[in-house]
Amino acid sequence: MSDDEGGWLPCLGLALSHGPLVAFAVCLAVSPVVHALIARILERRWLSPRGEFVALLYGDPLLAVAAGFGVVLCPDGPSASVRAVVRGAPAWAMVAAWLAFGLWQWWAEVHSRLYVPAQAVAPTKIWHQLVVYPVLGYLVVAATVAGLASPGLSVARVLARITIVACVAAWTVANVYDRRHTKLGHPPYDWRRLRPTPPPWPRSSRSLRVGVHPAD
Repeated sequence: MSDDEGGWLPCLGLALSHGPLVAFAVCLAVSPVVHALIARILERRWLSPRGEFVALLYGDPLLAVAAGFGVVLCPDGPSASVRAVVRGAPAWAMVAAWLAFGLWQWWAEVHSRLYVPAQAVAPTKIWHQLVVYPVLGYLVVAATVAGLASPGLSVARVLARITIVACVAAWTVANVYDRRHTKLGHPPYDWRRLRPTPPPWPRSSRSLRVGVHPAD
């Protein structure tokens, strides 16, 4: 493990080894910033609260905040008590588990008719399942676990830990809310034309039945 990676995974860990602002910025870029850029460039739409899930628009930025505070609490890298969890084989297993979950969820959402196949292959959906889950999953879990496990009980450190827990809890609540309030999420996409299928769309999935269409 090189010193540049600070006790984190190779490559992925670079985002956590250059301070809290870099950790926050990279996590925020993974989701929702790049997600929004893909939506605008390839899907020709702007993200909006009407069409997007709360966990994406508001929950993921809170995870970036949590990761940033995690790095604040362990600026020299994870402590020995959790180093084995955030680097090496267990950490790669974590990345693989997040990827496996993303693949399973991909299948389950089509199987349950939340999305039709044309929605499931939308660029934003591919990004979310294949990149956001394994990359953001590792960065947030590694940073927050290391931060919470770091030594010290000063008022500032306790407040930082409370902030981490609050951000993750808010993200969890947002996910529960999203399960009860379906949004479009991803438009049906035509890869032959590199653009979404124009509405009106068939009401053949639960997300299409909400009647929210992307802006032209």
